[in-house]
Parts: sequence; C-alpha cells; structure tokens
Amino acid sequence: MKPRLLLVCLSLLSATVGFAVEPAPLPKAKTPPVDRTLHQIAINQIGYATGYAKRFTAPLTADGTPFIVRLAEGSTEPLYRGEIRGGIGDFSTFRPAESARRYVVTVEGGALRPGVSDPFLIRSNLWQEQFWQPAVDFLIDTRSVVGTHPSAFGGCPWRDGTYYDAILPSLVLFYLADPARIEAMPRQIDWAADKKRVLDPAFVFDAKNPQSAGVMKAVAGYYNELEAPAANAPDVIKLLHWGAGYYLMKPITTDPSGDPDKAKIHAQTVEQIAYIVWAWPVLKQWLPQSFYDRCRDFTFANWTPSLGINPWWEPATYLSVDQITGKNPMGGLLHPYKGRHAPGHSIVPNLLMHEVAKREGRPDAASYLNAAVAQAEWIIKNLDWNDPRTTKGQRMSEHRTIPNLVWLLQNYPDRAPAGLKEKIRSWAEVAVRRSDNLWDFRRYDEGELWTIPKINDSGNVVGFPSIALAASWVIDEPALKNRLRELASTHVDAIFGRNPRLAAQPANTLRVSSFPELERGWPVQHSHNVCARLELCRGSLDSSPGTEMYPFNPEGAYRHREGWVNYGAAWCISLSYLNADLRGRTTLPLVGR
Repeated sequence: MKPRLLLVCLSLLSATVGFAVEPAPLPKAKTPPVDRTLHQIAINQIGYATGYAKRFTAPLTADGTPFIVRLAEGSTEPLYRGEIRGGIGDFSTFRPAESARRYVVTVEGGALRPGVSDPFLIRSNLWQEQFWQPAVDFLIDTRSVVGTHPSAFGGCPWRDGTYYDAILPSLVLFYLADPARIEAMPRQIDWAADKKRVLDPAFVFDAKNPQSAGVMKAVAGYYNELEAPAANAPDVIKLLHWGAGYYLMKPITTDPSGDPDKAKIHAQTVEQIAYIVWAWPVLKQWLPQSFYDRCRDFTFANWTPSLGINPWWEPATYLSVDQITGKNPMGGLLHPYKGRHAPGHSIVPNLLMHEVAKREGRPDAASYLNAAVAQAEWIIKNLDWNDPRTTKGQRMSEHRTIPNLVWLLQNYPDRAPAGLKEKIRSWAEVAVRRSDNLWDFRRYDEGELWTIPKINDSGNVVGFPSIALAASWVIDEPALKNRLRELASTHVDAIFGRNPRLAAQPANTLRVSSFPELERGWPVQHSHNVCARLELCRGSLDSSPGTEMYPFNPEGAYRHREGWVNYGAAWCISLSYLNADLRGRTTLPLVGR
C-alpha cells in the first residue's frame, strides 16, 4: 500500500521538464460508514518526532481500556503499555532508538473488537525527513506560468496566490531555519530552461483565468530585465527570486474572490519583499546585487501604508457567523474568515525595515520601530482573544499576529509596550482551554463550532504549530508552556490523520505521492483543471474535517475540498518554528542584529 510508483514517476517528470502531467484518473472516492464495532484509532499516519508528544484518539473506546505499542512487522511483543483516558492514548515517553522500523498501536478490550492503527515512524528528525521536500515541491509546482500549468489564476507569482499569502516570508524563514538542509536539497528549477520555454513564441499561456491580463508581460520582464540567480542556487532561493522579481514587474494585484480592496500595490505585497531585503546578508551569495537594489528601493518607496493601523484590523468590521451563510463556500466578503487582514501583519515587517534602514544609514530608521510598537499597542487595547474571530477566525493568516508580537517582545524588550507579555499569555490560555478535547484540537469556540464557519479550515490547522510554539517561547509557567508545545505537535498529527475523518489532508493524487508513508489521503477531491490546478502539484494540503464531522461523525458533510498556496506558506512557517523548537532554540534565527 505504501509504494505509489506510477504517481511518483509522474511527479518527478512534471517537476523535471516543467509542464503539466495529468495524473491517471482515479475512481470516485467512496466513503462508507466507519465500522463502530471495533476500536477506531486516529493516529498520525506518518509518525512522530522522538522527543515530542505522541498521542492518538480512540473515539469509541471506554476509559481504562489498555493499549500497546508494538512493531508493525515482526515481533508482536509490547514495547509500551498504556490506557485510554478521555478518548486519548498517550505514549509520549516511548522514545525508541533511531531506526527505520514502523510501529502500530493496538487497542483491545470491552465490547468492541480489537483495533490496530496505521503503521507509523518514530524518528528524531522526522519533520525534516518527511515534510521539508514536499513543502518546497509544492511551491515549485504552483508557480504561475512556469510551474505545472501555464496559467496564473489571480495574476500573482503563484497560481491562486494573493497579496496576503505570505509565501516570500515563509521561504525566507524556511531558509534561515536550516540553510545547510535547504542547500542540500536537489535542484529542480532551471532558470535558463524556464526562460527559454515560456518566452518561446510557441508557448501557449492559458489566459482563461481571473486577472490574467499583464501576466506574460510581467514574466517577460522578469526574465529579460532582471539578472538571474546563481545557477547553483537552492530552489528556495530561486523561488524567492521568482516571487519578488515577478512582483517588481507586476506589483498591482487584486484578490478575485470578492475582496473590497481593489487592484493596487497592497501593503502586504510590499511587506513580503521586506523579508528578502532584511535577509540580504545571507541571501547575497546566491542573488545579484541589482536584485537587492530593486527590492530595497521598491519597499522604501511603497512603505507608508504599513506604518499605520489597517482599518480592516478593527473587530467592528468582522462579520458574524450568521452573516456568512449561503451555499457558495467561498462567496462573499468572508471577513475575517478569508484571512486577508490578520491584525499586526505589519509588525515584523516594520521591525525588519528598521534593521534595514539602520544598515543603509537612513535617517528614518526609528519610524519603523515606532510603527511596530504602536501596532502592538493597538492589539493589546483592541483585540479580545475570547472572540474567536480575532484568533482562529483569521484562518491561515493567524500566524501573522501572535508570532509577530512574540518577535517584538523577544528582540526589542525595551520597546515592548506595557501588557504585551500578558496579552500573549492570555491568548495561550484561551487556545489551551479550547483544545481540551479528545482530539487535542484548538476548536473555533466553546459553543457549537469546532472549525471556522462555512469554509475549509485546513490552513489554520497547518499554521497553528508556529503560533503555539512562538507563544510558548515567552511564557514562564511550565504547564502552560509544555501544553502549547504538545498542541503544536498534535496539530501536525491532525494534518496527517488524527481527525474524525481518519484521513490526511493531501488528496489521493500527486499530493499523496509526496508523502509515501500515508495510508489514506483526503477521500474527495476538488474538480480538475480549474483554479490553481492542484491535481498537478506535489505536496498540497487540501482539506480537513469541518464542524460537521466533530467530535466523531466521519460521515458528516465535506467542506470545500481544495488546497491553497496560502496553506503552503503557513505550513513552511510552521515547519520553521518546529525545527527551531526541536533544536532547543526559543527564537527564530535572525540576520543583521
């Protein structure tokens, strides 16, 4: 069941030659009712990091029922024994020696038939081994025009990308998390070959998508006006060059999905490029000085909106749950649930520009730091974490609030506004309280809603580890700190199978082939050949259970079953935080300070 050789070969061919390879058609997914006569075991189908929480959910199992951990093959002798409590089995203290062996959990006792879990790995560096390459592959494949489909839904550097997708920040943080690991990854992007292919008069651009006007002009400008990255640069660096370079050619964008903010140079686009300017001391070995000069000049010339308080941060602009009802899962304003304007998104970008301005010897360096402090003060005074629209309601963009506050507190403690640490702690208390359930899952509220109203919740799940870990780094109480670290790990588990649908987020196409340890991907798929064409992309994280399936109703209704490049960005950021925490660091690596 593990090998998927055909899909793997198609995946590699697609990445190597740079054109779309349609996956073989799959039979329509069947999702029969879950067998409730046996102990069901919801577990991370890929595995666990040795030193972190190892928990699973047995939603039908009575308290006190024993479970064991044993090898998946060979000896059936118990390697660990425990009991189910509150629907949860915990074997966190089981830390076997490093190996490629797979394990299973078995639960037996009571009126139900014995249950055996999916096999899983336990390895100290599992997150890097299993998740890093697919995360990069996804952003390679989803590039507009030059990726696996000759289109540009939305008109941004990535298909279905947006000004608020945070892809460039995610790539910078990902590189800084472990430069040696990134530099050791296989090279897939061939800048010269891509240029030749897409600028050939015979190349056919698919313009039947929103915001396609001007895309090919921007692509031509990117290849003809900008100096190329180093030929041997890692793919992550070439992706940074691609994304920022494209925006330099086409900075005016609009989100086609009902956004009242029309076409313009959005502040969050400019803020994305600030990460590259800030990280230049470690990027310049791969990128030309002229590229830095253009990025620097662009950010300073367009920065003014990022110095203020975005009016969309104001909770008075948020829609209630009753206001977003309707059949179309993506239609309407959906504010804040779409994730367009996470409060405090410009705090860290302002801190970065403060450092850049000092490095450049500019007289306005203090203005950026002052703006970041003022924005943090506004959050302290105006956001109530008990209102879920200020937290999980920000969808995949929530990682741009708490981690930004933590960055300010950790790196500029003398300028941190009064009450900042307490504000972060209060967020943690709410998050922990809402995670007290058999799934260790931070639910939307303490009423009827487990997930974000109406829409696909996947991006919030993949972004949550970065938020929980960031908060844990500045919290003093051991119990609260440890629970946040535990929740960071359990949300990784939720991505890969520990959820009421007993399925992982990647759907059953090329995305699953990126995770060969998976037993079951998401059983329903988005329509092919529309929007971002994610059926052609490796490593996509597509869908997850909505409220309709919680606490254990796997036969409940499915929500929108489409991934998003915004989810890929949130996932890269979480992987960066997970890597730092795994290595005993309590801050992200910095440059220029």
